[in-house]
Amino acid sequence: MKGWLVVNGFVDSAKFCELYSFLSCAAEKRGIALEVRKSDSFSAPLGEKIADVDRPDFVLFWDKDIRLAARMEKEGLRLFNSASAIEICDSKALTAEALTGHVPTPRTLIAPKTFEGVGYNRLKFLENAARVLGLPIIIKEVYGSFGAQVYLAESLADAEKTVSALGHKEFVMQEFIEESRGRDVRINVVGGEVVSAMERYNCNDFRSNITNGGKMKPAALTPEMEDAAIKACELIGLDFAGVDVLFGKDGPIVCEVNSNPHFKSSLECTGVDMSEKIMDHILERLK
Repeated sequence: MKGWLVVNGFVDSAKFCELYSFLSCAAEKRGIALEVRKSDSFSAPLGEKIADVDRPDFVLFWDKDIRLAARMEKEGLRLFNSASAIEICDSKALTAEALTGHVPTPRTLIAPKTFEGVGYNRLKFLENAARVLGLPIIIKEVYGSFGAQVYLAESLADAEKTVSALGHKEFVMQEFIEESRGRDVRINVVGGEVVSAMERYNCNDFRSNITNGGKMKPAALTPEMEDAAIKACELIGLDFAGVDVLFGKDGPIVCEVNSNPHFKSSLECTGVDMSEKIMDHILERLK
């Protein structure tokens, strides 16, 4: 069996390359020839086939290039994850829309649209957000990773300062879950099953991300946590994902869903190699 591991052609850090190595090794163990293909190596014009020759049996799409993913699917290639699932996870606005009303999520407002060169030159809408969601309030850029584009505004003045600095970037506003300040659970799901979970915690930051200095320990999941994570993946149509779950006063709250999860920390914490589970899932689906 042959597959392509499609990765971003412009991100070449050791952190990402290590993940690609995990996935390639897991494939090799199962007799799968997994070829790493960078996204910028595909140059077929629109209307011409990307995979005209040397067609793979599947594509493990470890990137967020939605246009490329959609073209591959149009040519009949089976992607893990699908273009639509990656697109939903990549946008915090689309994620909130997909999950709200189906699983517990933070109350969310999507910022009104503005344009480059205009920006958010009127901030009256933030008063309404503060009234509806309360303070402090979470402000998240729609596109971002590792918690770097997530901000906590303790006051309306803080929110105005944060938004003014965003230029024309899209963002969402969410209620702050005080019970989960600086901690959450990363739940890794593959093929509709929870395969590992770790609790992340940070005493010095409202975000729990390991990249921001958070620590980790194996998590003891409740049935409600497992159900919420699995349901979130079903709603979005994911083959695999890392689901971030908050500790709400009335139970678990799904915060974010990651279609291309960085699972090294989970491996170090739990001993479970998510790449092995992903490859087993691909083989099962392609039977």
